[in-house]
Amino acid sequence: MALKTEFRIAVKVLTPLHVGTGRTLLQDFDYVVSQDNKTLRLHEERFLEWIFDRGEDFDRLTRGVPPGKILGSAIRTDSPLVRYILRGVPQGVQEIRECIKDAHDCPYLPASSLKGALRTVLLWKIWTDRRLTLRKIRLLEDKKCAASALEKVVFGATPQQDLLRALRLRDSRPVSKEYLVLVNVRCISLASRDGIPIALEAIAGQATFLVEGHVDETAFRPWGTWAKPGFLPEEKRSWLAWEFIAQAARERALQKLEQDRRWAEKVGLNPKPWETILEEIHVAMRGERKGFPLQIGFGSGWLGTTLGAALLADPDYASLVHKKFRLGQNPKTTRQTPPDRYPSSRRLARLGNLDLPLGWVWLLPKEEG
Repeated sequence: MALKTEFRIAVKVLTPLHVGTGRTLLQDFDYVVSQDNKTLRLHEERFLEWIFDRGEDFDRLTRGVPPGKILGSAIRTDSPLVRYILRGVPQGVQEIRECIKDAHDCPYLPASSLKGALRTVLLWKIWTDRRLTLRKIRLLEDKKCAASALEKVVFGATPQQDLLRALRLRDSRPVSKEYLVLVNVRCISLASRDGIPIALEAIAGQATFLVEGHVDETAFRPWGTWAKPGFLPEEKRSWLAWEFIAQAARERALQKLEQDRRWAEKVGLNPKPWETILEEIHVAMRGERKGFPLQIGFGSGWLGTTLGAALLADPDYASLVHKKFRLGQNPKTTRQTPPDRYPSSRRLARLGNLDLPLGWVWLLPKEEG
């Protein structure tokens, strides 16, 4: 491997993708719902200018009134007071979780989200290949970072020593705001199809992001050793090879998607969305297609965490993970979902007559088309 290996990746969205900003948009303040089943995101700065142009009397009369109420039916899809338009409208809620976009309201894929997903599949691959078990590692008390001790052993003890310092990614190039859609999400389980509704800004399937980056071994080369051979151990160098990452991602996705597909059948959902991605993976594993899948952003659930699905088969999972971290415990009743049924629910996007998993994308070397 060269000390610096440039690459370009096409990231194709397979199912609705939401990478959030942490901001919630409120109806009539940040957006209005049109009569033709569209959500209009209001332009705050232009609205203030619009109010100013109507004089002080109008300003006093409308002070404290939400912009959507002031504009009423006068707002049109081609109005300069509309920043962008989302297909679809929120159902059962009056707020929308905002997705990340650039200054021109065009969505993009943050490098941190993609790199985090790649880090997850690499750790999963090393866990399974080395046949590690919960008895061989130390889990931290905080369930949000329980596997961080394992990550330090595998990738490096400090941020400066972390293997993935060598993987340098840039934020993707943005795609057209035409790919923005309004997605209604529900938490579905065997007991309930009507969990708390959530409305999301999401990137529709078929959108393709271009991500550029390089693998840089000089990130680990101490000062004064530039003329020496590669600094990374051969094994760790191989982990950053495309084929190793692709194999890890395919194997992990197969395991998770199979579990999700069985769950979907059990709760009476159409398993086609999961089966479609599974078939794509099998085609890739036969060498008939390049690339691999990843699940990114909101909706990946507990099975999408660092080890997630790999822990379910561990003999100590029930005592060292499920019980210890009170997974599936109802905060009101303290009842806990049994280990063999956890997780019992999934967050799915409803599009047409199908319930779709969120955040699945397909990565392909750009040279492959």
